[in-house]
Amino acid sequence: MTLMKSLLLGSAAGFFAVASAQAADLPTRKGPVAAEYVRVCSITVAGAPVVGFVLPGSDTCLKISGYITGQIEGGNLKQGYSYAPAFSSLQALNAPVRSRDSIGWTTRYNLTLDAVSNTAYGPLVAHGEYQFNYGQGFDTTGATGSDGGLNQAYVTWAGITAGKIASFFSFTGGGYGWANFFSPDRKGYNQPDVLAYTASFGGGFAATISLESSQAATSGPITWAGGSETGYLGSALQDGHRVPDIVGALSVHQAWGSAQISGVAHNVRATSVLDGSSIDKWGWAVDAGVSFNIPSFAGASIGVTGAWSQNAAWYSGIPDAMWGEDGATNGNGQAMAIGDAFSNGDGTWAKPTDWSVTGYAQFAVNPQITLQIEGSYGEVHWDDRSAIGLNLYDSKSYLIGGLIHYDPVKNLDFALETMYQSTTSDQPGLYTPGGAGFTSSWQGKGDGFAARLMITRSF
Repeated sequence: MTLMKSLLLGSAAGFFAVASAQAADLPTRKGPVAAEYVRVCSITVAGAPVVGFVLPGSDTCLKISGYITGQIEGGNLKQGYSYAPAFSSLQALNAPVRSRDSIGWTTRYNLTLDAVSNTAYGPLVAHGEYQFNYGQGFDTTGATGSDGGLNQAYVTWAGITAGKIASFFSFTGGGYGWANFFSPDRKGYNQPDVLAYTASFGGGFAATISLESSQAATSGPITWAGGSETGYLGSALQDGHRVPDIVGALSVHQAWGSAQISGVAHNVRATSVLDGSSIDKWGWAVDAGVSFNIPSFAGASIGVTGAWSQNAAWYSGIPDAMWGEDGATNGNGQAMAIGDAFSNGDGTWAKPTDWSVTGYAQFAVNPQITLQIEGSYGEVHWDDRSAIGLNLYDSKSYLIGGLIHYDPVKNLDFALETMYQSTTSDQPGLYTPGGAGFTSSWQGKGDGFAARLMITRSF
């Protein structure tokens, strides 16, 4: 029996020894590579978290967001007029009402990417926002048909901002809705290119110095060129840009709300088509506003903002109102005389002073329904009525509007927007009722309203 056990144990030992020797001669096999799963990340930027996913092989947090909105818009049509005495013998032109749209459609697809990473000097942020639009008819976004454009694209780090971003001059921007009230915009659309530095002092206080491009969208039927240099009312051509608009702003953001005061120096350069004279001077503007949160009502706030400008018409906010029709809402009535300067034809130039004030409020009725109301008043004044400058005229305008939002589920918004504007313009000195090309009386009063139903899905 003992012999049998010895034989069995010896055989087993020999078997394992041979097996081990053979295994040593086989190629080595590695285990499967561990799967690299998507990691969720959150980095705080300007007090708000940017939540996304980590790009593989990097420390960058990428957030993808945006929205799609489908809209139907409409407004009333009345008689439209154009007054361009510097270039036309037909001083008052009747706009054919039957050829103007009173209903329109707009579709927009907005895609936004935020790439953020932490550094020893704070978050390094790259923000890009692209919009694709399709529209036809009344008050469309962009040209009729399809278009696509860069809405914002900028880099921020350690207080430095560079790229296409909302102007640091504007406190409120154009308001709650798509149609604007009297407040310098370039926040929700038409943002400038900037190079800026912001110093934060703690407690929500900050100061910014910003160099900004002055080129902006052409506005209104009476203006001719782009930028806040808009127009010169056809009496001059804009000369080349030499310096950027220089913006300075002081702001505070705290639990009670926010406030800001800002100023801009704006260079006006143009050559008269009437007498060949030129202008090269600095215009300026200030903007100030305050907004208060209402603690007793969740999501409720109220605010006021105002702007004053000389030789810097856009910064008054008036050219941005409604859809940039300069007071001739939907083409109704007479547009205001908007421009940074006007050649009188005798070597002198007229100077505009434009100002506006706006109030707005927001109230949450319940978690699904929010009401927003807003109202503005603004004036345009010209200092020189000599020579051909008698063609100039002063204007006053007000507008009121509001929105109601219904959000039945998260990221879905139904909104109805309405806006009304009324404008009164003084009769120009050279206007001769009943004269050649003139109507029997000055058509200085115009008004109109527009409404928009929007369905928006955010992501």
